Amino acid sequence: MPDKKRIIAIAVPPAAGILISVTLVFLLAVFARYDALVKETSGSFYRARALFIAGNVFISSRDTSAYPTKREALQAKETGRSLSLRSMKGIEYIEFFGTKEEPGEDLGAWQPAQKDYVGDYTVNAAGNHGYLSLRASGGYIYGTIRFPNWGRGATEYLKNVGIANGRLYFTRSVTTQQELRRLGANAYFTQQYSGEYLRSGNLIRGFYLVNRERKPWEATKNR
Repeated sequence: MPDKKRIIAIAVPPAAGILISVTLVFLLAVFARYDALVKETSGSFYRARALFIAGNVFISSRDTSAYPTKREALQAKETGRSLSLRSMKGIEYIEFFGTKEEPGEDLGAWQPAQKDYVGDYTVNAAGNHGYLSLRASGGYIYGTIRFPNWGRGATEYLKNVGIANGRLYFTRSVTTQQELRRLGANAYFTQQYSGEYLRSGNLIRGFYLVNRERKPWEATKNR
């Protein structure tokens, strides 16, 4: 009987700690104002608010509904939220499309037409200086990006370029040996970019995801 009492006394505090931790994460997820689009390896999409990655576990407050396409997920009305704990092995990528407001700064959000995305920009991606070029043809947006001080400084062709809800999305990646050699990269990688047009189209500001870490980027349109 004494042994059982000791077991109970030792077991209760860790259980209480886990409960408190989960509660705090849930409150953080509910009240945070970061929004994201999550694509699972199964191919389904859902929206999530707040992100917390603990080891290999992805924690968020997610929409209770999942959708077969990105467009449907972005355009659908919210159907309710629930706390979600998922293995990162089941997450293909995460795209951020909302940030906390910056006090004292009125950026003047703007809803652009497709033609307004076309042009040349100077890029600052987490302190890395570069150049972004966007073009349109046949109703599609395509483009390139170049970072002179990275690898060989060669032109990179953007992948999965798209527009949704006044935001620009694209993928920057090195996934083949040919790309690895041509660009002078030292490892394969995939970076998911998303950004919102601001200041009447003269500024794109957003985040990109690399190695499960979110980093800021912005692009200023060249005069």
